[in-house]
Amino acid sequence: MKLMYFGGFRGRAEPIRLALHGGNVAFTDERFPQSEWPTIKPTTPRGAVPTLTLDDGTVLTESLALLRYAGKIGTPVLYPADPRTAAKVDEAVDILASITNALAATLPLPEKERVAKRASLLAEGGEVTKALAWVDAAAAANGGDFLIGDGLTIADCMLKGPIQWILSGVLDGVPKTVLDMYPGILKAFAHVSEVPQIKKYETQQYSS
Repeated sequence: MKLMYFGGFRGRAEPIRLALHGGNVAFTDERFPQSEWPTIKPTTPRGAVPTLTLDDGTVLTESLALLRYAGKIGTPVLYPADPRTAAKVDEAVDILASITNALAATLPLPEKERVAKRASLLAEGGEVTKALAWVDAAAAANGGDFLIGDGLTIADCMLKGPIQWILSGVLDGVPKTVLDMYPGILKAFAHVSEVPQIKKYETQQYSS
């Protein structure tokens, strides 16, 4: 099995990687430089990455579909069998994806417009603020170290993406301190990195 995505940043492939590592699934983590994208793009089914190539040669696409697939095939399984719990996990994944999508949509904008748009997203009632508040409340209501239930799910893997992006400080106009008011999010975010399989991966990949 091979997961393919750009090198140099975590991006939309990172939650999938975390789910595969969290479920102890063996895979090849292929990361390529952006300079190779014009050559690679025509070889992908939809002209986009990430892609996941299965052992029989089947190529799957769409990051959230890949995340859900990754959560179902490992040991432990990170996608609940119970329909109601699975729906709660899906709900959290989709709301977290809305944060990533909203911030990503600002990237092509001119600097002044980009900063202004991000400010509106993070203002009271803004799209990202509402999503962060929902996730924080879900984490607090769960009462544990994870977003849903008492163990790691793909929702926790998805959480790492947008929160890591914000905490990295690379988004001009988005201060890291914006997350200080969301203790539930920060607690769950930190705890995911303490899951042994994920801790091992992150230590090996990002410690240097």
